[in-house]
Amino acid sequence: MIIWPAVIKYEGEGELAFVPNESEWISNSDLHLAPYVDGDLLIDAMGAIYSLHDKANTQIMPNFTGLYFDKAKVNQIVKEHMSCLDQCCVAKFSIDSIAEGWIAVGLTVVDNAP
Repeated sequence: MIIWPAVIKYEGEGELAFVPNESEWISNSDLHLAPYVDGDLLIDAMGAIYSLHDKANTQIMPNFTGLYFDKAKVNQIVKEHMSCLDQCCVAKFSIDSIAEGWIAVGLTVVDNAP
């Protein structure tokens, strides 16, 4: 079971996609119908890693891999994301929890919206 919020980490990309809740995953066809590649991952608020290539009725069904990212790895991923968006003071950024890291990603998406 996915613990929200979550992010999508695209293979070979530093920028992340924020997914605040299951309702957004279901309602946003760009998320659950996207043509994901091997290596694209959904990572939930506990660090659980889901692959994104299983389909049911043409919709992507995240599949738990049995693996987790720890807080240090998530902090690194969030820093890479912030760096891609030219955020300042990235080196000083740190998180107290994985969920906090994903919320920071969500805030950067809002801050950088056109």
